[in-house]
Amino acid sequence: MKYKLPTLVLLVSLAFLLTACTLQDLPLIGQYLPGGKPVTSGPVTLTMWGLWENPEVMQALIAEYTSRNTSVTINYEDRSVLKPVSSYKERVFNRIIEADSPDIVRIHSSWVPRMINGDMLAPMPKSVMSVEEFSNAFYPIVSAQAVSGGNAYAMPLYYDGLALVYNRDHFDEVGQQSPPTAWEEFRRLALELSIYSDQDLIRAGAAMGSANNIDFCTDILGLMWSQAGVDIINGLDSRSAQDALTFYINFAKEDKVWNDNFPEATQAFANGQVSMIFVPTWQILDILAASPGLNIGVAPVPQVSAESPTAWGSFWMEGVSAKSQNAAVAWDFLKFLVEKEQQLSFFNSSSNYRGFGSPYARKDLSDELALNDYLRPYVLDAPYAKTAEIAGRSGNSRQEEAIREAINSVLSGISAGEALTKAKAEISR
Repeated sequence: MKYKLPTLVLLVSLAFLLTACTLQDLPLIGQYLPGGKPVTSGPVTLTMWGLWENPEVMQALIAEYTSRNTSVTINYEDRSVLKPVSSYKERVFNRIIEADSPDIVRIHSSWVPRMINGDMLAPMPKSVMSVEEFSNAFYPIVSAQAVSGGNAYAMPLYYDGLALVYNRDHFDEVGQQSPPTAWEEFRRLALELSIYSDQDLIRAGAAMGSANNIDFCTDILGLMWSQAGVDIINGLDSRSAQDALTFYINFAKEDKVWNDNFPEATQAFANGQVSMIFVPTWQILDILAASPGLNIGVAPVPQVSAESPTAWGSFWMEGVSAKSQNAAVAWDFLKFLVEKEQQLSFFNSSSNYRGFGSPYARKDLSDELALNDYLRPYVLDAPYAKTAEIAGRSGNSRQEEAIREAINSVLSGISAGEALTKAKAEISR
């Protein structure tokens, strides 16, 4: 009898070693450890903070999950009323460290590394999904943002980023049959598409070169810097970063294909005042709502090198608070949301309330968008996407404003090197 307990411990240890399990994954033992399989023998209530998703769509998904897990209740709170987005970010960072933090919180992809470093997020249990499974399911940008130390800390429900949106009728006027694929071609076309009356620009070739009336100017620069191999933020004062900023600004300063007299770029495009812009998918919905008859095309972003493409991503993810008392159950629900059946339902249901849903988060569903002229370019670029804290509309107001100030400084005559050195110092403080 005295050898039975050591023998049992040895057998359990062998099973642990041979199967590469963690203690959290083991039955009976694992359920009492942090990160173990969800224990739902008793009632569990989760609170989820969301943004911008139609409440009816989310409630339908929640109802499906709770019908399979009858001891779980999920309260979905739409936090879209918190504007600007920086106010929502402040609320999240303040509340997530409190004992009464919501269990699941929508967070921008650019926030995730800081939140991981600040121990604000609970890691996904290996019993829910291995890191290898996680990395295989989503685009590389997701793992780059959300995986650290062998753990995943946030789950995407969709993907978004930048694409080139252009006016097909304007292209027809100059005999352009296809969208530009390289930046020099893009620049030549922007010049050709621009229309002047005397010295006044009355139709812009491209919304490029300014900060005040281009909502996604920081994303465009982030794209250019990523394509140039710039380390954002550490390399902002590099020669490559300066050259890319100069190239961007010259669209307004030297080529004069855009200026501050136009409305914000998306509105100008909807008005037919500019031929090419860079926007995420949800801005296409706004354009179509404002000008239903506009003949628009969407294409992947231009490249510096076709052999090593680089794109730009900016999207929101779901994180589980480190303070949650039901983190394992919360992660089980998030895994449910990214399963193929729910992803398809999420897209189709969202499309009932707007022109189309957001691109699927899962790589293996990209073919579902092969015939969608609006969304296909985004998923074609997604495997090559990078991102950083300068992403627009991300709530990172200090970082965005530092880049905008750099643009305006160069337009006013300050050197790109001086402007970017100041921006780097501001962002790094």
